[in-house]
Amino acid sequence: MKLLVIGAGPMATHVHLPILAGLRDRGLVDLALVCDLDRARAEAAAARFGFGACTGDADAALTRDDIDAVHIYASAQLHYEYGIRALSRGKHLFVEKPVAPSPAQALHMAGLARAQGLVAVGGHNRRFHLGLRAAQARAGRAGWRSAEAVFHKPLPGQPPAFGADSWLSANGIHALDALVWMMGGLPEHLAAYASGQVFTAAMRWPGNRQGAFLCNNTAGSRREEYAFHAAGESCTVTESGLTVQTDGQSVSTTLPGGDTSFALEHDAFLDAIRTGREAPHSLAALAPSLHLCALIERGHIGPVPSPSAVAPTASAPPGRAILVVGQWGAALAPLLADYRLTTPDEVTGARPDVVAALLGRGATALAPEVLNRLPGLRVVGIAGLSVARFGAEDLLARGVALVNASDAHADSVAEFALGLAILGRRRAFHGHAVMRAGGWGVARPPTGLRALARGVKPLLHRMGLLPWARRMGSRLAPSSGPPRSRDLAGATVGLVGWGTNARAFTRRLAACGAHVLAWSENAEAADIHRTGAHPAALDQVLAADIVSLHRGLTPATRHTLGAAELNRLRPGAVLINVARGGLIEPQALLDRLRRGDIFACLDTYEAEPLPPRHPLRRLPNVFLTPHIAGGSADMQAAAIEEVAAKVARLLEGATTDTLSLTRLRTMT
Repeated sequence: MKLLVIGAGPMATHVHLPILAGLRDRGLVDLALVCDLDRARAEAAAARFGFGACTGDADAALTRDDIDAVHIYASAQLHYEYGIRALSRGKHLFVEKPVAPSPAQALHMAGLARAQGLVAVGGHNRRFHLGLRAAQARAGRAGWRSAEAVFHKPLPGQPPAFGADSWLSANGIHALDALVWMMGGLPEHLAAYASGQVFTAAMRWPGNRQGAFLCNNTAGSRREEYAFHAAGESCTVTESGLTVQTDGQSVSTTLPGGDTSFALEHDAFLDAIRTGREAPHSLAALAPSLHLCALIERGHIGPVPSPSAVAPTASAPPGRAILVVGQWGAALAPLLADYRLTTPDEVTGARPDVVAALLGRGATALAPEVLNRLPGLRVVGIAGLSVARFGAEDLLARGVALVNASDAHADSVAEFALGLAILGRRRAFHGHAVMRAGGWGVARPPTGLRALARGVKPLLHRMGLLPWARRMGSRLAPSSGPPRSRDLAGATVGLVGWGTNARAFTRRLAACGAHVLAWSENAEAADIHRTGAHPAALDQVLAADIVSLHRGLTPATRHTLGAAELNRLRPGAVLINVARGGLIEPQALLDRLRRGDIFACLDTYEAEPLPPRHPLRRLPNVFLTPHIAGGSADMQAAAIEEVAAKVARLLEGATTDTLSLTRLRTMT
């Protein structure tokens, strides 16, 4: 039996592919082809597990007549879209959990498999857990009167994986499915509560049998446990074995753990193909658990309705394709129904079907020979902000629309800049330094004449000379300490430059009650007004309480702020640069900061990384960060979602924000 595996990520390589390799060694399967959009992952899996070949084009692989069964280890949407195509091509199907985005789609695949005389199963290996099977056999036809299932994982703050709506459908569902399987099917009544990634459900089955399910994905440790009760008897199942308690007597049995249940689910898949019997983990059997999972996620209370299905229809591969480079994950899901996904390695000849390209992290410009083979290319999406290294002008010259992750980047940078503005205005960075030094407040301990004056202050007071000393001190050593802590509300913020980042920052500043001025050589006044800012001259912007830079770095904008401009900053001002370090002349910045009457928050520098002994590192009135304003994991995830959505809109004939040649020339 020849197998095609789609997806060579961690779950596949750590769990499933070693088992498939074992089945190959037993002479049961032939590992014909492994497919992954990440060419390096596909090649590594092919070499490690002995596949006959590797590819990045799943749709092309599915058309091979010699493929008997398809295994898919990806996201819920990929499981469904490629699963439907595999079944439509007459292939048996194994998909990991979550088996589909919805129970209706799971039933759609199950119906299509039944209509085609094929086997379609899902990766719910708890149905093969030896402890659960022993407990089921012990109950026999009588079953259990009540049951409990607990599944906790320490995943606080992590977004759900595999294209799922929650960690319950991404991971905890196999424990819920085990409970449903052990109790003989769906409950008739459900009382569920969902809060964030914590789920609780009380269930009632026919005959007043009861069950409870707890799933906390923000717990401190992983825990999975099942308990089943009948009159005078209880069974507890853990990963290590089975414990039976009867009339106060306890007997524990250690059972094989590890990957045993995973191996058994693969054996059962092959057995169902050989015998024609329905597998215990068929998609038809798993769909009810996915239905119950969706009800729990919604906090359903009441009778449990039957899951609805759609008519089983075959699916033809889409006629248009998208070239994918880099990691895009679940962001590709909305594109799967209408487009094939392929990679540059598959572009060996003319490909008029390729209408778009997605370039993710680590991608480089498409080579001219590749572009020449793509006569139908309409749009290129880049999952970043800067597009200079992707041959942007050449793409525009070819008539290709260009989109980037401007919104995701702007939102992340604006959030960071807002934090700097608030903390800078409150003098929190001064206070941090004082606290680190053992002091209190936001003013550093006095030095020089002021330190001497503080020491002799009691003596001067007794001699009646304190007023005179204060007058002399103010003349000889003017105060250079930080001004008082102030709110952001009511402050004037001056923006040097205008674009997507400045708009996002302005929206946040306006929500805090700040007054925003913006200077730009290119923006239209109406655009600035629409966001809530006010167009202003550069000298007005530089006189603000907070001055923030938001320009791209080009030969024309390099050193926008030199000595003359920096001297316009008022004492007490906060200078923020989360744009490009080269916008400020370095020596002029050092000279202005050494006067000690302004504070700077710098995230970018003309030379990066900043040298270890750079003078900026020794100045007390500077807060330094290592170019992190726009580099969060959340921003990167939002970037690929944004770009994929923009590309889809353009291909559908809608409008979205695209990059023009004029705009390119103002970008870094």
